[in-house]
Amino acid sequence: MIVGLSESDVALLRQRAQDFRKNNPSAIGRTATRQPQVVSKKTVKIGKANADITAGVLATVNIWRRATPTTAAVDTGETEEAYMDWLSTETISAGKEVMIQWFGAEGIWRIVGAECE
Repeated sequence: MIVGLSESDVALLRQRAQDFRKNNPSAIGRTATRQPQVVSKKTVKIGKANADITAGVLATVNIWRRATPTTAAVDTGETEEAYMDWLSTETISAGKEVMIQWFGAEGIWRIVGAECE
């Protein structure tokens, strides 16, 4: 049980529940079979910091990938812009490995993990 919510929080939660029910009706009365949604974009990527990354900024991450589990990771030439807005207040040095995750609702990549300094 959740306690201590303001009236506006409760109203927001009720609205989100109503929107969810509207967009996700039960099987009762459904006329068409739902098809699974395919997410074409990977939601987690590993890379290296292009430059020093400080808290609260948008940074460029060079994406690295392994061809197989036993081969060394190589730079793919792909880059992503990722925010470091909640992982840490410490700077991540250039060249350190980072893990980024796609936050679809916000349409941004965030740095969610980093190699120790």
